[in-house]
Amino acid sequence: MEYIKQENESVKNYKIRLFKNKDLYDLTSQEIADLINKESGDNFSESTYRKWYRAYSEGVEDTQKENISGDNILKEYEIQKRELYKERQKLRDEKNEYNAWLREQSRMELFFERIDESIEKLLNKKNRTLPSPILIEQNSDELFSAFADPHYGCEFSLKGFNDKIINEYNPDIFKQRMIEYRDELIDFGVLHNIKKLSLVDLGDSIEGILHISQLKSLRGNIVDDIMDYTDFIEDWLFSLSKHFFIEFYTSEGNHSDLRILTGKKGDFPHENLERIYTRALKKAFKNNPNVKICDSLDGLNYFNINGFNFLTAHGNKEGNLKTSIQDYEDTYGIAVDYFVVGHLHSKNEFEVAKGKEVIQVRSIIGINEFSKDIKKSSDAGATMFIVRKDYGRKYVNDVKLK
Repeated sequence: MEYIKQENESVKNYKIRLFKNKDLYDLTSQEIADLINKESGDNFSESTYRKWYRAYSEGVEDTQKENISGDNILKEYEIQKRELYKERQKLRDEKNEYNAWLREQSRMELFFERIDESIEKLLNKKNRTLPSPILIEQNSDELFSAFADPHYGCEFSLKGFNDKIINEYNPDIFKQRMIEYRDELIDFGVLHNIKKLSLVDLGDSIEGILHISQLKSLRGNIVDDIMDYTDFIEDWLFSLSKHFFIEFYTSEGNHSDLRILTGKKGDFPHENLERIYTRALKKAFKNNPNVKICDSLDGLNYFNINGFNFLTAHGNKEGNLKTSIQDYEDTYGIAVDYFVVGHLHSKNEFEVAKGKEVIQVRSIIGINEFSKDIKKSSDAGATMFIVRKDYGRKYVNDVKLK
């Protein structure tokens, strides 16, 4: 009989054949259920088999309507397989990225722990009496000053015709120039009865290594240079804090970038030697009532003196100083009256709009090998001037250092 299960026929195919040929075989749903139960050993009702076949038929019908052939199903499977692989790869990459980030964080935490230990050792060697707090009268004149490009750790002697020394520089000369600069700040402050000083280190404080060729001009260990520079500036600021209330700002110069692995700028945008120096100063002056070490935004400082807005930067990222003020105002939604930069080792000042000035500050290092090669030279120096309410910059002292 045709409705008997064939020898090589599966139970599933048997069920499908019976329901598909139900009328031809003149079978009822119950008779079909009995036949299937006998072959499978199950004991399901005719309703169970009938509903199963209906669901199966609807699936086949939907497939036929969508015209999904066997090849299309295989293609769809391959697409889904590729998508699954991509998702797994994304998860794997994210996991690797996260682990790399954890390693980086751990490395930097350990690095800063070692730096903090060195700072504490330096501070513990000094037994100082803190200065009395300096009181600032409201709307009184204030002093602004900036210095740039100390390049601490660099050592050279530039010679011109007849072996005449054009410029000589080393850590001792740096210290002599900074002491001369400090004394001029104090004298200028006394002359104008100033009690508050906004002071900016415009960056390239440490020589660092931009190129392997610079190794010949470095006198020793960069880490030691960081700590030596920090130690000196701490003493330098402490002596000034006896005369002024100081808001001190630091910057991030290009020579202070860590380019250890590839030598390319920006490889480690958040690892700059001057961040270590700033961190150390914060610890050193946390109890001094006359010194505030201010935070920067990636090396940018924005602050107000007597109603006038100052923006400072190292200056290495400025394509055109004549448009920089407008560019920063548009980018950050701020108003800038004075934009102060270093980097180019030379003095330059110009007005870009009414009440908006760019001030480019001389360097502490003075002329070096690079500036000699491009035939650009300038005296070593700094800048300082009074900021008067409702007036702005007044009594400019153009500092030249020997």
